Amino acid sequence: MSRITRHFVTVGTRRVHYRRAGEGPPVIMLHASPSWSGGIIPTIKAFAKNFTAIALDTPGYGLSDLLDKEVPEIPDYSESLKDTLDALGIERCGIYGSHTGASIAIEFIRRYPERASITVFDGYPGYTDEYRADMTKFYMPPYEPRWDGSHLLHLWMKFREQFIFSPTFRHHKDNRSNAVPTDPVRTQAGVLPRLMTGRDYAVGYSSVFRYKGLDAPYELKSKTCFAAREDDSLVKAFDLLKDLPDCCWIETLGRDKGAADERYAEIFKEHLEPGDAPPPPDPAELPGRVQCGFVDFGIGQVFVRMTGAGEARPLVMVPHVPGASDVLEPMMLELGTTRRVIAFDPPGNGDSEDFLPNNIQAYAGALHQVLSKLSVKDYDLYGRNSGASIVAAFLVHDSSEVGRIVLDGPMALDDKSRETWRNGYASKIEPKWDGTHLVHLWHALRNEQLFSPWFVESVESIRNIEPEIDPDFLSFKLTGIMKHYGNYADIWSEAFNYPIAESLASADIPTLVCARENDIFAGFVSNLAGSDAVPLPGNPEADAKVISEFLDS
Repeated sequence: MSRITRHFVTVGTRRVHYRRAGEGPPVIMLHASPSWSGGIIPTIKAFAKNFTAIALDTPGYGLSDLLDKEVPEIPDYSESLKDTLDALGIERCGIYGSHTGASIAIEFIRRYPERASITVFDGYPGYTDEYRADMTKFYMPPYEPRWDGSHLLHLWMKFREQFIFSPTFRHHKDNRSNAVPTDPVRTQAGVLPRLMTGRDYAVGYSSVFRYKGLDAPYELKSKTCFAAREDDSLVKAFDLLKDLPDCCWIETLGRDKGAADERYAEIFKEHLEPGDAPPPPDPAELPGRVQCGFVDFGIGQVFVRMTGAGEARPLVMVPHVPGASDVLEPMMLELGTTRRVIAFDPPGNGDSEDFLPNNIQAYAGALHQVLSKLSVKDYDLYGRNSGASIVAAFLVHDSSEVGRIVLDGPMALDDKSRETWRNGYASKIEPKWDGTHLVHLWHALRNEQLFSPWFVESVESIRNIEPEIDPDFLSFKLTGIMKHYGNYADIWSEAFNYPIAESLASADIPTLVCARENDIFAGFVSNLAGSDAVPLPGNPEADAKVISEFLDS
């Protein structure tokens, strides 16, 4: 079986992320909301046995950009689907739509019946006007990160509740679902894309409840299967769909999701027209934005960010891990005014796949491979916190192309502090049925700014700084970690154990050691640089100026 690879395609001024697997005629896959293509990976695998499965992140979800409309409606999403297919070079295909994805798909085939040879719905949102009004009013309260992390519990329990009551805000016998909540690991997988979408989670999701789905089927002119499993709340819609056109039919399937996916694959095999999908196109650059892409290692993919141009040496930036390079984007844009800037998520972090050991040396090796595959030569290196350790490990094996290095908040702890921090800093994240693991992580991240170390709440440990504890920023950091939460404790342990000072001892390269006041390791940088440690102002523009002056000197 071919593996699933991830890609971006540029659609006008938007970036669309998708997963792709298999060979043969294309099947376009549209997920439920507020989820993403990662939520239908088992279905992708089932389809990839016989087809080219292309699973899109719908606009505003996963890694795809929002539509440029304040209140987009289902017709807007259907037009965006047309534009995406045009950008992918796909004229005719099969279409799979689950829940909200089914609403987008049906509006698309109403408008462009010639572009779909067969369409299959896994749960169709056919709601009465009364139900739609009720859902619009009560179902999607604003998602607002709160200082105490209580929004995380609400998010978690709301996901669980959909398996108990339908709709989730009506707690009566008549509203009891014919299903049970998933286990905590699967619940966490479902909650992740909601965290990724953040405050915008309802933008696309709400459009399905404003769409008159019961009116849509009667103009269809292409083959369409309305299907649902018996434990899907949307199976109720079948009682409301009467006298469908001859090109349409209904199938009710058992509870087994794998069996349902195989049945859907059979339908596509029976009706899909032959022909190969075109290869993935290269995404076009979007002016003024950090460009995103993937570097393929054959056994996995590494997520990269790139921006800028100019005569100065390229700068390669390594983020702190566990975490992701998205926190570097503001500084990347500032530094990119005079040079090319590249950042990556080390494997097992952020949006990179997890295919290497979770240690500093493996990450340094992955960085070497990324630069080789991108043909980057004669560059400078920047590393933040444990990213500085990755830079140090990189230099041990190959410093021939490196001009200068910047170590931002390196983990230069003394032996006593290192032992204390390592023993108490990071415990293994294990999803709990009630979502309390998210609140624990939230307050660990918040306490990092309030105490040093965060788990010692004593007068002596108080940090007298301007704390970076904005709830939106904390939610941003937490989301990056939860993409690979299983690696959290192991990566922290490796980071504390890595001897950065020893690795740098033999490196004869001009070096800037710096830190912001609120960096959690700011108090230790003098252990590495002595009196030469440079304070950073603490905002992207000013920090970039200090770093640029060093790199260009």
